[in-house]
Amino acid sequence: MKLKIMLLLVLAVGLLSGCGLVDKVNNTLNYVEEATNFINDTSRLAEQLPALAGQAVTDPEARTTLKNELTGMKERIAKFNALQAPDFAKDVHGQLVGYNETLTKEINGYLEKINNGAIDWKAIENSQFVDTLNQVDKIRDKVQSLTP
Repeated sequence: MKLKIMLLLVLAVGLLSGCGLVDKVNNTLNYVEEATNFINDTSRLAEQLPALAGQAVTDPEARTTLKNELTGMKERIAKFNALQAPDFAKDVHGQLVGYNETLTKEINGYLEKINNGAIDWKAIENSQFVDTLNQVDKIRDKVQSLTP
C-alpha cells in the first residue's frame, strides 16, 4: 500500500514538473511567433513607407492611409513592448523595445507633420525611421533561433 502511494506521489510530481516544461515551450513558441509577426509588420512598413509618403504629398487619400499605417504601427509597438519575454529572450526583447522607443518618437513627429499638412517624403525616406525599421528586421534570425 505504501509503495502504491509512493509511486502515485512520484508520478504526480513528475507530471507537474512536465507541465512546467510544456508551459515553458508554449511560452517560447508564443513569444517567438509574436516577435516574428511584429518584425514582419515593421518590415512591411519599411517597404511601403517611402512610396506611401511620396503619394501622401499630393493625394489626401494616401495621406489618410499613411496616417493610419503610422497610428497602427504605434499600437503594435505598444502591444509588443507589453509582452512578457521569457528569460532567455530578454536581451533580444530589450533590443527590440529600444528600437521601438526610437520608432515611436519618429512616428509621433511624422503624425504631427501630417496633421499640420507638412509632408516631406524625402525626409521620411532618408530618415532614421526607415533605418530603425530595417534594424528591427535584422533581428529576425535572432528571434527565430530563440530556445530556452
